Amino acid sequence: MRGKIVNLCIGFMNIAIAVLLCLFTVNVPQDKTLLTVQENTVVGYLVNVIYILLAVVATINAIQSYNHRSDTVFNTAYIIGIFCLSFIFIKEPIIAAFNLIAGVMILFKSLIENLVEIDSTTAISVSLVVIVVTVIVAILSLCYENIGESIKNRENRNELAYKTDYFKYITELGDSYVEPFINVKKDGKFGYIKPNGEVVIDFLYDYASPFVEITAYGKKFYIALVCKDGSTLVILKNARKVMTYRSESDDQNYAAKLKELEDIYKNTLDQKGEMKYEIGYYNSNKNSVPIYQEEATEYTYRYDYNYEYDLIVTKSSLGLGDKYEFAKKNDLAIRIELDTNDLDYDENALYLYSNGTIPFYEVSKRTQGWFTSYGKKSPMIGNAQILDFFGERMLLRNYNDNTVYFIDSEGNILSEVYKDIFVCGDGRYVVKDKDGFFKVINDDYALSFDSRFAAINPRLSSIGLYLTLDSTQNIKTNDYNFAEMNWKLVGYDGTVILENIEQIYDQAYQVKDIKDKDVYSNFEEDLKKLNYEFVGDRFYEEYRK
Repeated sequence: MRGKIVNLCIGFMNIAIAVLLCLFTVNVPQDKTLLTVQENTVVGYLVNVIYILLAVVATINAIQSYNHRSDTVFNTAYIIGIFCLSFIFIKEPIIAAFNLIAGVMILFKSLIENLVEIDSTTAISVSLVVIVVTVIVAILSLCYENIGESIKNRENRNELAYKTDYFKYITELGDSYVEPFINVKKDGKFGYIKPNGEVVIDFLYDYASPFVEITAYGKKFYIALVCKDGSTLVILKNARKVMTYRSESDDQNYAAKLKELEDIYKNTLDQKGEMKYEIGYYNSNKNSVPIYQEEATEYTYRYDYNYEYDLIVTKSSLGLGDKYEFAKKNDLAIRIELDTNDLDYDENALYLYSNGTIPFYEVSKRTQGWFTSYGKKSPMIGNAQILDFFGERMLLRNYNDNTVYFIDSEGNILSEVYKDIFVCGDGRYVVKDKDGFFKVINDDYALSFDSRFAAINPRLSSIGLYLTLDSTQNIKTNDYNFAEMNWKLVGYDGTVILENIEQIYDQAYQVKDIKDKDVYSNFEEDLKKLNYEFVGDRFYEEYRK
């Protein structure tokens, strides 16, 4: 294997492998989440073939390194060529440099040396076969998308296509389907339960989305997207199939699946507006009044505040600050100016406290307060934010120590001091106490049930359910970096409805590099955020960091 032709063939073989590795790493995304299911299948086969080619090339290079151990240039070149195996661990274009350098060195040395040894026909044949296969794999690497599309089209031939008149001939489902269905993943499979934990669709699926409402032919239905045995199905709440197809996204890519459902909602089912899940999520207590849709030159915005007054905002073109005025509805010329720096408004609405008063903000003066419905200004001085009113009580965030608590009209603290709060809207609150634990309290600040948790997710609190974690440690992710959780579903009275829940509803957490301590720490912080929005939050962003 020391002849000239053998070494020339092996040199070209190394260069061919270098070109393949470069083409593959540049043209094919190495992040599998960027590929469709079909493309992942194609790329998987290509990678396996490349691994075999690299094993053959590395073996030949190792043998040649031994055969030329007395020749420094040949020996060095072949040793460099063995490093092509690092592609197994690092799929970057730079890896191609090993074989490129090795190939050039081998070719240069072979051409200038007078090698008189007999050539091995076996080595030549193997090298040529490797070169041919390498060229084929390189070509396939350039057209993997077309191959994936062809596979998808072939798979879809036996699927159930959507018919535009499908909903014309079926009736709305009855009262037994009125309760919301909650998609849950447990023991590796998805199914659906009612809020009381009753299983209504068995745990048969590799993925299942929340149900979303659609209207068709004047009738209301709920549809969901589920995956089973490689097929994706759109179903009704009685599990009846609307359509089936072969998806481009993997069943473990939960974000892509929800996007897929949204595409079907808008483009296939021709639904207008934003897609809404069956169970609403209310993470804001903001009241608002709408803006008038009009063109005016005298002022910028006008809001329909109450039965007697509109509120007018005039923005200064010179940067002198906004001007706020009450204007009589029956005569806009009659106005009362509101003396303040800022109100919370935008091009859609003016935002109020839940008792109808208008919050004002003079943060630089450490002053905040509210205007009554007839324009009386009630200021409060201090490094704090009034979050909202609940009857005669105020909910306050104190930025001196970043705590939250309820006070009365005299400023007396009525409740415990909390680190964070989520208003459930049914006279209950999810709070994070000073020790960092989470609990549910009622209007009297007493525990709604006698349990504390490492984290509470209030996503389902609108139907009286709470997602809880006893620990935020040792959570793993799937191939698409989605955390497989260990939720516990707790009912309104504190009863545990279901345990060991891996995924539920639309709460999918994607965490890249979860093994990194800093990344995991940030993930835990996200799990422990209640993410409730109060009126005026935007004025205190610097304080909340």
